[in-house]
Amino acid sequence: MATTSVIASQLLKSVKIGSIVTSDILVLAVIFIIFFAYALFSKDRIISFILAFYPAAYLFKLFPYVNTLVVLSGDRAILINKIVIFLIFLIPTSIVVNRYIFSESFHRSTGMFRSGGYALAFVIEILIFYYSILSLAAIYAFSPAISSLFSTPDRIFWWSLAPLLIMSVF
Repeated sequence: MATTSVIASQLLKSVKIGSIVTSDILVLAVIFIIFFAYALFSKDRIISFILAFYPAAYLFKLFPYVNTLVVLSGDRAILINKIVIFLIFLIPTSIVVNRYIFSESFHRSTGMFRSGGYALAFVIEILIFYYSILSLAAIYAFSPAISSLFSTPDRIFWWSLAPLLIMSVF
């Protein structure tokens, strides 16, 4: 009887761990599908967003007025305000990249495989944003399994190279 309760408790623990991992996978899958659809219809723009992420993140980290420009109160509202400030850096940088870097040679059709690669690169950049630039834990907290992938600065560095590698392959 004691072994049955031990087995039952282990089973419940594994179901609990499985549901956390499943919810993480579900969240990441939804983000992937959104950017996959975006990549299918606008390859140049998603590439420019991926490339613009790096200078925008750098400028956001250096920007001394992030906390001064916070106009909302409450944890989630402050977080949303900081995300908007980041987007103020990301969107113009993306426009510049899209306008001045891309030539006519990049205007070929985007296949499903290529769109999946671009969407994967963007999902990785969202995770990098989450773990190294601005914690989004007030909106969603990933499980320790996902968090361990981004736990140290070395891992964040290597994950930061992954979108560039993916773009070089596709």
